[in-house]
Amino acid sequence: MPETYTHVVVGAGTAGSIVASRISENPSFNVLLIEAGPDYHPPSQSNSRLRAALQDARRVPMKGQTDQYIPEIDWNVQVQVPNSALMTVPQAKVVGGGSSINGGTALRNTSADSEEWAALGNPAWSFEEVLPVYRSLEDDRDGDAGSGIRGMHILTRAKVSELGRIQQAFVEGASKCGFDFVNNLNATSTEGVGCSPCCRKGNVRVSLANTFIDPVRNRRNISIMANRIVDRITFDGSRATGIELVGGHRIYASEEVIVCAGAIFSPAILQRSGVGSPKELARLGIDCIADLPVGANASDHPCIPLMARPRLGAYSAKDYSLQCNARWSSQLRPGIVDLQLVCFSYLFTEAQSAAETQRSLAGNVTGHVAGIGCNVNKPDSLGFVMIQSANAMEQPVVSPNYLQSSNDKALAREVVRRGYEVMTSPDMQSILECPIRIDEEAIASNDRLDQYIQAHLTSTYHFCGTCRMASRAKGGVVDQSGRVYETPLRGDYQSYAVAGKALYDGSGIAIVGLVYGREAMPSVHWKMRLAQNFHPSYLSRAGRSLFSAQ
Repeated sequence: MPETYTHVVVGAGTAGSIVASRISENPSFNVLLIEAGPDYHPPSQSNSRLRAALQDARRVPMKGQTDQYIPEIDWNVQVQVPNSALMTVPQAKVVGGGSSINGGTALRNTSADSEEWAALGNPAWSFEEVLPVYRSLEDDRDGDAGSGIRGMHILTRAKVSELGRIQQAFVEGASKCGFDFVNNLNATSTEGVGCSPCCRKGNVRVSLANTFIDPVRNRRNISIMANRIVDRITFDGSRATGIELVGGHRIYASEEVIVCAGAIFSPAILQRSGVGSPKELARLGIDCIADLPVGANASDHPCIPLMARPRLGAYSAKDYSLQCNARWSSQLRPGIVDLQLVCFSYLFTEAQSAAETQRSLAGNVTGHVAGIGCNVNKPDSLGFVMIQSANAMEQPVVSPNYLQSSNDKALAREVVRRGYEVMTSPDMQSILECPIRIDEEAIASNDRLDQYIQAHLTSTYHFCGTCRMASRAKGGVVDQSGRVYETPLRGDYQSYAVAGKALYDGSGIAIVGLVYGREAMPSVHWKMRLAQNFHPSYLSRAGRSLFSAQ
């Protein structure tokens, strides 16, 4: 008997956790959730170190950020840097995905972001439409005043009096450099400095798997398969029938295959399955099933680190790695909220051999450092993700084309100069030594500053854009309801379909300009909203989807 489920969800990260949980609310469905990395459940001696790392909200268990790095939960993606060697960038490989190992900052999109989404052909994603979804999602006691709603996912803000010395100095220094202090950075289009809303309860990180998967693990109609890599989606002609794992084992889906493997690995799976550019697929010997710009429009938030050694007594092991940030609109784009400073109290990078290519949020500095990550959050430069072969064990080429437009270069200079001003403020210099490898002369010279930026540029791990949500004419892979273009739907069943079987790509959330800051909460919101199509009230074949009226 073939192994068959009604729904197969590929990837147990943010998207997969939400979607699988929502589908399993219908007891007539049988859901398989597949994860390439390990699961942390049930608790055992063998996974105790993993559980401890995932739960400690004070640290970020990624290479380059802590000395407690766990390689089994990281893809270690090779990413191209213009005019430089490859750099190795962390990407989560564990149940819960990035929400299990990232810093947990939970910033919403702005109203300007929603205007861009609508202009790309997504009128259902106006800010008036998305705000209620955030409010129903967030359990945020310090958030929107008077919302009267307690959502599912807990958010916590530190009080200024609770901050470690480095974070406190950042807030005080930024305030004296002209940033207004704001209590709620998630208030619509807010600019200023403040304590970030974070996905934690006390010192415990709260991932999307904690919120959506852990409470439903005992349901009889949901299964989790960890440590298994999906090779491709299987088809009967143009009709998706299931997935094939590395090693050849096939699993069938009677209703839908839902791909939620992120902005790097979702397009890779689709491309290996024959969904993408006919020319590029033919070069690799893959027959094209659907001609779509899968893997195009790749983007990431570039980060330029400003780092220093903490002075004696500046840091305590009880301090959080990151708690505060500042954000504002650039001189080029007033009102857009496109630049951000993130304060790090603790980053740790081990010394490397000459052959290694790691660049972390500490740049290429080793040991324990602290400082500011200077982020360009709405870059113009676009690149691509493309498989190198049909071999699922070979990582795709990832080329975000960092900071190649003249606008992006100007934005990078502006954010670094503002970050340097805060970094060298008396408040921060009282607890940090002088910034490493940058000085006033470099800040004053465009040429020298560009050299510093190029030498230290790294990633914020927010890859996006590879399955764009937009009109077909504007490079869309999916429409505003998540349906893949150029593919017939099955009867009146409104879902995300390729020949009647869904190919819901989690990276479809990542259209250009989707997020202004941390990707987490706009991503979560997007998946929450589309997951409503799987809620029991939407699942009858005669019923409608969330967007059927549009």
